[in-house]
Amino acid sequence: MLLAMNIDHEIERGVFGWRLSVPAHEENRAREQLQLWESENHRIGPLARHTPAQPGGVAMAVAWSVILMLCYTIQTRYLFSIDWVKIGRTDVALMYAGDWWRAATALTLHADIGHVWVNIGFGAVFGGLLAREIGGGLAGCMILFGGVVGNLMNAFVQRASHTSIGASTAVFAALGSLSAWLWLGRRLDQTGWARRAAPLVGAIVLLAWLGTGTERTDIVAHLTGFIAGFVPGGILGLKVRSLRTTVQREVVLGSMALCVLIAAWLLALA
Repeated sequence: MLLAMNIDHEIERGVFGWRLSVPAHEENRAREQLQLWESENHRIGPLARHTPAQPGGVAMAVAWSVILMLCYTIQTRYLFSIDWVKIGRTDVALMYAGDWWRAATALTLHADIGHVWVNIGFGAVFGGLLAREIGGGLAGCMILFGGVVGNLMNAFVQRASHTSIGASTAVFAALGSLSAWLWLGRRLDQTGWARRAAPLVGAIVLLAWLGTGTERTDIVAHLTGFIAGFVPGGILGLKVRSLRTTVQREVVLGSMALCVLIAAWLLALA
């Protein structure tokens, strides 16, 4: 601001903070301009409306990590002499034949330990932030829904020979739900469209940055997962402006999501 008003100044680090220095003959003018700036900008509201964190955020992130690691251990040790990848991966030809549950079971399978840790890390971050906003159980349901629908959408557009595994579809579903909830739910300050659209822009940047990679990366699944998560997150944000939940409700919702996942594996084993 001082630069715009052509007032000479220097910014220096002092003992306890920063120090702004101006020539003695510019002191009164500089103070006046600073006071004018403060009076013009003090009406700007906070960047985000303060709301208490919903229960289940940490529990959801821990459950996510434990489930993925446990499933990877079972998969790599061929527990009960079962080829878990073969019966649980997304296989477009078999899914068209009726094995729709593969859209869920494939989310718990991974190619290697690095693949697991990446999905655990980003999933815990995006899922944990979403759980803080809407509750751990509801977040788990939305992430699972987005992952399953994302895999189904991906199977619809892929060739019959296409197969894939990994929780990344659900990871990007969490990112999509979070960005839609923050954007369409107007969680951020409403003084300008740029601030309101910041979550969406940030999510798209993350999708482009994290969702592309080597030839082994299923880019379409990442996109469909993001879309499958964005839609319900946006609907929830538009319909529910303020969400209040309880620990009991989140436990029930989280248990429902876990039961759906277990049921999908029982169908695969059958």
